[in-house]
Amino acid sequence: MSESPKDKNDATDNKVRLPKSFIILGGGSILVMAAGVVYTIFFYLSLPNHRDLDKSGQAVRHVPLPVPPTSFFPSGQGPKVDSFASENFRLKVQSLKKTLTGFDVVMVLEARSNGYDGSGLSFAVAGTPRWVDSGRNSGEGAASLSTGTLFKSGVPGEFTIHFSRMPSAPVFDLYLGLVGTRGIKGDRFLTHFRNIPTPRATS
Repeated sequence: MSESPKDKNDATDNKVRLPKSFIILGGGSILVMAAGVVYTIFFYLSLPNHRDLDKSGQAVRHVPLPVPPTSFFPSGQGPKVDSFASENFRLKVQSLKKTLTGFDVVMVLEARSNGYDGSGLSFAVAGTPRWVDSGRNSGEGAASLSTGTLFKSGVPGEFTIHFSRMPSAPVFDLYLGLVGTRGIKGDRFLTHFRNIPTPRATS
């Protein structure tokens, strides 16, 4: 017995039809998420292994320091965080100074121990120091910290980070990577200081 035209129309009407725009947006969202996962995997796989660098004698300052994705830029809200503490040392943003070529961030490092061998602590800069503000601006700097500088327990020492570009927002976040070269050799620290007032805001 053959179906009548009416039965065919009823069967077609009972099917759920998704709008084309929904299918396009859904497919695009899946592709974006997949691309983000692939990018993250390849980014971290591309980072050099610090053990291989130590064996080959390469300078650890060439290890890249990741920065936050654009969706996680500082908002400028929340408390100021100007210090970082670990078991062996404390690092603090002491002050900011305007210069003719930008501004300097004066850092104070105080060792809490003399390291595993008791001789003191020394560090190298891992990657490039960076600031990022809520206006999606960023700048790269250079730190005056030398691997030959030895920090003894209870004796604070200073070094500066020079930036040639000034943040445009009233506050910014500072990212600084350190790696121990003596006392705590091979230990790595990615420090993040939040809502640091720009020099113009404090002058």
